[in-house]
Amino acid sequence: MFTHRALLAVLVVSLLPACAEQSMSDLNRFVENTHKDRKPRVEPLPRIRPHETFVYTAANLTDPFSSGNLGRQTPTPTGGVAPDLTRRKEPLEQFPLDALNMVGTLSRGELSWAVIRAPDGTVHRATEGNFVGQNHGKITKVSDEKLDIMELVPGGNGNWVERNTNLAIIK
Repeated sequence: MFTHRALLAVLVVSLLPACAEQSMSDLNRFVENTHKDRKPRVEPLPRIRPHETFVYTAANLTDPFSSGNLGRQTPTPTGGVAPDLTRRKEPLEQFPLDALNMVGTLSRGELSWAVIRAPDGTVHRATEGNFVGQNHGKITKVSDEKLDIMELVPGGNGNWVERNTNLAIIK
């Protein structure tokens, strides 16, 4: 059996050169004539513009990081609205308002509560006077469709600005 395999291998190897001896002159002629008239197109190099120099002229201005500037604080306005920073934070104040979802309401008599789901999956109830969100938002009205909230946001010159917003129920 081994001799049959060896004989077959010798026969295949001896027949291979017969395949390669065919005339390939027509193929060589085709390759030479196909691209004879064609010239490769080369895109021109982009023009390199000289770099414009910049002279830094703020060296003689006041250094914002000097020790004299680090101790400065913005003046606090007298009067106006301001959040009570000494009061204890409520659980819903640790989340931004857009991360909270109102999922329903509960009511008993005249008192209504909003059912609010926090991003961590916990469910809370809140009513008028409770605080929500990270901008000192105080609930001013609870309805079946939404919560009306009055936030205190920092304004210019160290003052605080009241901003009305709402948190609508998810259907």
